[in-house]
Amino acid sequence: MKRLLSTILVVIFTLSITAQVWNTDTKMSPWLLNKYEQQQTAVRENGGALRAQGRPVINYILALVESTDGDATIQQKGGLVWQDFGHGFYAAFLPVDSLGALDQSASIVRMEANELSNVLNDNSKEILGVNKVWNGIELPQAFRGNGVLAGVMDIGFDFTHPSFRNEDGSSRVIWFWDPLAENDNPKELGRTYTTPDEVLAAEHSYNATQDNHGSHVLGSIAGRGIDGNFAGMAPEADIIGGHVPIGDIPQDFYSRLNDYLMKTFLPETNGLPMGIVNVEISNVIELAMLYKIFKKADDLNKPCVVNWSFGAPSSFSADFTAYETVLNRMLGPGRIVVASAGNDGGMMKYVKKEADKPMEQPVYYKSDTRTYYMFIRTKMDNPFFKMDMVFEDLADTIHIDTYDAIIKNAFNQDYEASVDIPRSEWEDEFEDVEEYPFSVAVKTTNFAEGYAGFNLIVHPSEKYSHSENMVGKIIVNSPVELEFLGSKDAKGGYTRFSNENIENSRGCNIKTINLPGSLERIVTVGAMHQCTSFTNIFGEDATYIALGSEEGHLSSFSSCGPTIDNRIKPDVVAPGHNVLSVYNSFYEPGPAENVEKKMAYKANAFDKDYAIWTMSGTSMSSPVATGVIALWLQANPNLTPEDIKGVIERTSHQPEPEFSGTDKNVYYGWGEIDAYAGLLDILGLTGIKEISQHQPAGLKFRLEGRTLHIDGIDSSETVTVFDLSGRPVLRTETSSDGILSLPELSAGVYAVQVGHRGSTLIRLAL
Repeated sequence: MKRLLSTILVVIFTLSITAQVWNTDTKMSPWLLNKYEQQQTAVRENGGALRAQGRPVINYILALVESTDGDATIQQKGGLVWQDFGHGFYAAFLPVDSLGALDQSASIVRMEANELSNVLNDNSKEILGVNKVWNGIELPQAFRGNGVLAGVMDIGFDFTHPSFRNEDGSSRVIWFWDPLAENDNPKELGRTYTTPDEVLAAEHSYNATQDNHGSHVLGSIAGRGIDGNFAGMAPEADIIGGHVPIGDIPQDFYSRLNDYLMKTFLPETNGLPMGIVNVEISNVIELAMLYKIFKKADDLNKPCVVNWSFGAPSSFSADFTAYETVLNRMLGPGRIVVASAGNDGGMMKYVKKEADKPMEQPVYYKSDTRTYYMFIRTKMDNPFFKMDMVFEDLADTIHIDTYDAIIKNAFNQDYEASVDIPRSEWEDEFEDVEEYPFSVAVKTTNFAEGYAGFNLIVHPSEKYSHSENMVGKIIVNSPVELEFLGSKDAKGGYTRFSNENIENSRGCNIKTINLPGSLERIVTVGAMHQCTSFTNIFGEDATYIALGSEEGHLSSFSSCGPTIDNRIKPDVVAPGHNVLSVYNSFYEPGPAENVEKKMAYKANAFDKDYAIWTMSGTSMSSPVATGVIALWLQANPNLTPEDIKGVIERTSHQPEPEFSGTDKNVYYGWGEIDAYAGLLDILGLTGIKEISQHQPAGLKFRLEGRTLHIDGIDSSETVTVFDLSGRPVLRTETSSDGILSLPELSAGVYAVQVGHRGSTLIRLAL
C-alpha cells in the first residue's frame, strides 16, 4: 500500500511539473510565450527589472491581440495600439513584461506573434543568361490586367525601371508604403507614396542596394518589359504595394521605430522617455501591410490580388490561429492573396516515429556556427521517452531521458546529456580544461495545443572531426508516437534526415510548405522546372546541372505538402526555374558577384541602362500565378479565393501521368496553372465544343481596329468568331496573308477559333 501511495504521489508530482513546464492555459502563441519566458528568465538572473544607464529597459514586441473590451485593457497594461483590424483584433506593441498580466485578463482572448519571414528565391539556383525563354504564359489578346490592382509586398524595388513605367515615363505604381524609409515626420512610420509622381521621385525602396527580389517579382506580375520583350502576366494592371521589413533589416530602422512609438503613442514624455525602449517586430507587420493595401483597393473600388513571395519555414511552434482569422476577414470578392510554397522540397526535414514501433533514423548536420537544432513533439498526455544519439567518429552514445529534462526545466535548470572527449584528442591550448564535452541540450518548448515539445541543441566540441558537416543517428525504442522536425537557418545551416533527396527528380519531401502558404484561403504556388538552358548577354550558353528535377516536372527545390497541420498544399504550380524578369538597377553586387552573367537582356531607357535577368525559386512561380489571377479578375472582378481555386481545379493540368486524375495532390496541387483555359471557364465558354480550350501553337494575333491579323496561318483556313454567349457570329476563311475583317461586330470580347488548331480571345474597342 505504501509503495502504491508513493507511485501515486510520483504521478501527481510529475503531472504537476508537466503542467508547470507547458502552459496549456495560456492565451499566447508558442513563439510569443517563449519570448515572454526568455524575458522572465533574464529578469530572474538579473535579480530584478533589467536596467541600463540607470534607467529601466522597456522591451516592446509587435503582437496581434484579440480583445473583448476594445483597446482598453491593452492600453491599461502599457500596450500601444498601432492598427485596428476591426472585430476586436488589434496590432499592438506590447511591453514584454506585461504579457503575463495580459494573459490573466478576462478581456484578452488571444495574443499572437510569430517569427519574421524570409524571401523565397532559391539563391543557390540563380542561373546565367537566356536561350530557351520561359517568360510565363502567352497573354490572351483580350485581357492584360486593365482595371485590376496588382499588389506586391517585398524588398528591393527599383521604381525607375521601364517595366514599371508608362510610355511617357510616368510611374505605373500608384501607391506604395515603405515603413523603412526615412521621414522628417517622426509620427509617421516610414513613408507612404500616394501618387505616381511621389513614387518615381523616391526612385527605389529603402535599402534597395542590398536586394533584387521585389523588382524581379513585380516584373513577373505586371511588368511591361523592355523594348516590347519580357512583359509580365498583367502588363496593364495598376501597381500598389509595400516594402515589408524582412531579411537584413538595417539597425537604424529600429531607432526610427523607437522614436516613432515614443513621439506618437507616448507624447506626455515629450520624446524623452523615462526608460530605454527596445522594440521587436514580428510577422504581424506583414498582416498590417496587407490590410493597408486592401484598404487602398477599397478606396479605389478595384479588384486586387496581392503576391506574397516570402515566408517562414514550417514549424511545430508556429500558431496562426488569430492571424488566419484576421486574414480571412480581409479576403473575399476581388481580394486575393497568392503565396509561395517554399524552397525546402529537396530537404528531408520531417520524420515520424509511429507508436509502438522502434526507430533508427540517420541525421545530417551542417552549420558554420557549430550549433545544430532539432525539434521533437509528442502528445501532451505522454511526453516521457528515452532516446539515444550517436555521432560518426564519437565513440560514446549520448543518452537522453525527457523525464529528467522536464523536471530540470521546470526548476529553470539546464538539462544536458554529454560525453567527454578523451584528453588525448585535445591540443596544447586545451590542456588546462578539465572537461571538454560533446553535449546535447534538451529544452522543453511550447508547441500547438495538445502537444508537448522539445528543442534539441547539439553542441559538438571544437575539435570534433565533423564540426561543420556531421552525420549521426537517432535511436528510439520507447512506444510513444514522435514527430521530428529539422531546421534550416538563414545562413545555410541545416539539420535534416537524408543527404540525398535534393538529387531526386521531384524532391518533394513532405511537410515542407512554408507559412503563410499553409493557410487555407491563400492560393499557394509551387515551382515548375520549365527552362534548363540559357544564353546570357555575352552569348554564353549555360545549363544548371545541379538541379535534380527534369524539365517539365516540379523543380526539386519546390516545397510539398501536406502542411504541418495536414492541409493539402500547394494549390497550383507555375514556372519557377530560370524565370526572366526585372533587374534592380540600384543593386550593388559584391566584389565576387558577376551579375552580368545572369542577365538576359540589357537596354537603355530614360537615359539609363536597365536589364532583365534570371532567378529561380517559388518566389518566382508565385508572381506568375498572381499575374494570371489579375487577368481573371479583369474578366470577373468579384471572384473570391474559393472561386479562384475552383477555376484552378477545373482548368489546370497535371504534368505527370501518375497524377492525371482529378484529385489534388501534395506535389502539384491541382496542376499547372492555365491562364487561357481559366479565362474561358470564367467567361462560361468551356461548354461550347467548337471552342478549343487552348491557344493555337505557332500563331500570333494582332488586332488593328476591326482588322484581325493572324500571322502564321495557312491560307483558306476556316476561322469562326463566337460571342460570349457561345453563338457563332462570323465564319469565314482567311486570305493568304492571314487578314480577317470584322466590320459588323459591336464592341466587346470574342473567341476566335482557328480550324482545329485552337482559339484565342480578342477585345473589339468602341
